[in-house]
Amino acid sequence: MGDRRGWEQMGAASGLLATLMFVLAFIVFMSTDPTGGTPYPSIENAQTVNDFFSQNVNPVRLQVLFTTLGIALFLWFLGPLWRVLREAEGGSARGTTVALVGAGVAASLMLVGLALTYAVLLTTSPAQAAAVPAFFTGSAVLFALGGGVLSLFFFAVGKVILHTGVMGRWLGWLALVAAVLSVLAFISPFWVGGILNPATGALGLWAWWTAFVVWVLLASSVLTLREYREVKADRQAEPVPSVSATKEAGK
Repeated sequence: MGDRRGWEQMGAASGLLATLMFVLAFIVFMSTDPTGGTPYPSIENAQTVNDFFSQNVNPVRLQVLFTTLGIALFLWFLGPLWRVLREAEGGSARGTTVALVGAGVAASLMLVGLALTYAVLLTTSPAQAAAVPAFFTGSAVLFALGGGVLSLFFFAVGKVILHTGVMGRWLGWLALVAAVLSVLAFISPFWVGGILNPATGALGLWAWWTAFVVWVLLASSVLTLREYREVKADRQAEPVPSVSATKEAGK
């Protein structure tokens, strides 16, 4: 029982660690001065990505590493989240299952997009460098599609939370807001510039990504506190050994 509780607590807190990884990735990204002399490229000027990456190879690698670790920790966080939602929903737990599938597919698409970005950083010849803009575009589109699929996760989670009241209805409403913002990621691949482009757009990238990070932070905090209270309640419910039983054990 204690081992299971320990794993549940670590799983619940993994969302907090995922948030930390995402914040570190953003700090590293900002250290590259993405709006400076050689700005981080949108899709319409993807040809400039070679210059930006060549000037910021190590920071971009760190950004990819931290983001990848964050997504991996998010997948671990899905374990205790799925358990709590499934128990609250009961029955066939269809909403919870849809949420799990949506999160898994979204994370897979984002990880493939990150892998393409890392592949770009390994170019060693002029021929490979010529393909970098195409790889960069593919990476941004895959990451955006992952964000779009997150809408399925958020809609399902929001529905279960609002229907059952588990984890607080406010978190369910926030999930629906995140779902609406994530839907915008589905249309971002059709935009090569402006606020809807998938590489740098305020609505094409940053709105849904920020909503995702904030929701994971809040949900992980709620689950971690829930696990702490359950462990505390279990300890208080344990029978206290009597004096005679203690003497017998001593013999």
